[in-house]
Amino acid sequence: MSDFYDLQPLFPLPNVVLFPKAILPLHVFEARYRTMMAEVLKGGQTICMALLKPGWEGDYQGSPAVHEIACVGRVVQHQHLPDDRYNIMLHGEIKVAIEGVERLEPFRVARVRPVEEDLAWVDGPQVQEQLTDLLTLFRRVNQGQGAAIELAQVFGAHMSAEAILNTVAMNLNVEPIVKQRLLDMERTELRYRAVIEYLRDSVSTQDVIDRVRHLYPDDRRQN
Repeated sequence: MSDFYDLQPLFPLPNVVLFPKAILPLHVFEARYRTMMAEVLKGGQTICMALLKPGWEGDYQGSPAVHEIACVGRVVQHQHLPDDRYNIMLHGEIKVAIEGVERLEPFRVARVRPVEEDLAWVDGPQVQEQLTDLLTLFRRVNQGQGAAIELAQVFGAHMSAEAILNTVAMNLNVEPIVKQRLLDMERTELRYRAVIEYLRDSVSTQDVIDRVRHLYPDDRRQN
């Protein structure tokens, strides 16, 4: 598997990191990526999502550097809008390493190879208990936020442990480079431990804020 190479249309963005088994909604409006979508929908239905490296602003219309670890997603739903724009839903299929670029125009086509992950955590004896903790903390951190509440409600028994973990990781309120580091991790257990630690810290911080706010109920600066 590690010797397998494939060609994938490259869709680099500065603020999006796709994870395997997660669902990502996107609005495609740039001319070159509208062209890409037309080809994708006629062909393999897959796209390689990659995070742009710092400094991309100076060459965004060209071919700015991207992080080597990325994720290939499959278009599972699309809506063709006026002016050839698209709303799409991507399902993360597999983590990949970008080995090179075979084409630059009108959009980049990358040569990629699959990157296997250690999924031992998924089959661990405590995974169900750990998932319960993960979702409980995720809901607490996002309490009162409409979009996040809708996201939390989609989790159910039909989702695998890997899908739940990666969906939470993809939707953390952190800088994109932090999500990239989570994607880079080779073991799902390490990803879980990093995500749960962030959520616990966020809950603790929110608890402190709430306690202080209750001391000054009439202080408008708290709102």
